[in-house]
Amino acid sequence: MLDLSDLPPPAREALTVYVELPEQDVHFFDSALKAFDHKVNPRRDVKLIDGKLYYKNYVAPDFWPEVQSLLETLREYVAIGNIIVEP
Repeated sequence: MLDLSDLPPPAREALTVYVELPEQDVHFFDSALKAFDHKVNPRRDVKLIDGKLYYKNYVAPDFWPEVQSLLETLREYVAIGNIIVEP
């Protein structure tokens, strides 16, 4: 029988991060996120909240601080609005 006692614990679930974004900025936003070592998995899933478009992204919990910094930098180039994080 295999001894699995020395294996690390399973990875934590990814955070679901919704980013308010105008539709015309989606392609640039998507490309910019993919350029950073796949710390973010951008999706094209859209959620309508209070009449605003929010695009879904998956982020590993350990990368969230770096992704927050990246999103703040991207705000200089893209009209990023609110950000909602779901555990």
